Amino acid sequence: MPAIAKRSGITPGAIYRHFESKAELLIAVVRYALETLPTSVRVLEPAKIDATELPEFAASYTSPGHKLIRQLGLEIHAAGSREQNVMKLLAAVNEEAAQATSRSIAAAQQTGLFDATLNPDFTARLFLVMIMGLSHMETLEPQLIGDSAWHDFVLERISALLGFSATAQAKSRSNHNRTPAAFSEAD
Repeated sequence: MPAIAKRSGITPGAIYRHFESKAELLIAVVRYALETLPTSVRVLEPAKIDATELPEFAASYTSPGHKLIRQLGLEIHAAGSREQNVMKLLAAVNEEAAQATSRSIAAAQQTGLFDATLNPDFTARLFLVMIMGLSHMETLEPQLIGDSAWHDFVLERISALLGFSATAQAKSRSNHNRTPAAFSEAD
């Protein structure tokens, strides 16, 4: 904490007034970083999750411009494996995201956009696990980062995972004015 305080130009006491531990500070830094990325805010703010945007959200992880979010995901999970407090905070954030995503999927099922036979809780949790898997692209499949065919494949497979009908997906894209070709390093 003294090193963080020194680099930040504040005292360690000032940090401890806002954060009880390094674990809480780490989670706050990661939350802030994720919230500043436009496509990520929906996962961290449960009231804003729109299930029709989940396939595009997942496919956005294939963008070169999302290197930071991929690295942050890996770092926070690595920190969780080393520190029990980080693991507890991470578990709470993950549970919040899973429940909010599940509610959003259930709402989309009720409107007929998603396959109503799928368990929304399991589907949401598998979706979040897939996101974590995409965070490993730098080490597993670096050549696919920025590949538009890979982006389209991820979009299609996540749509299938969610039970998102092709007709509903096309309608959603036109409503959200999004296309896979629109992704660039700036995303």
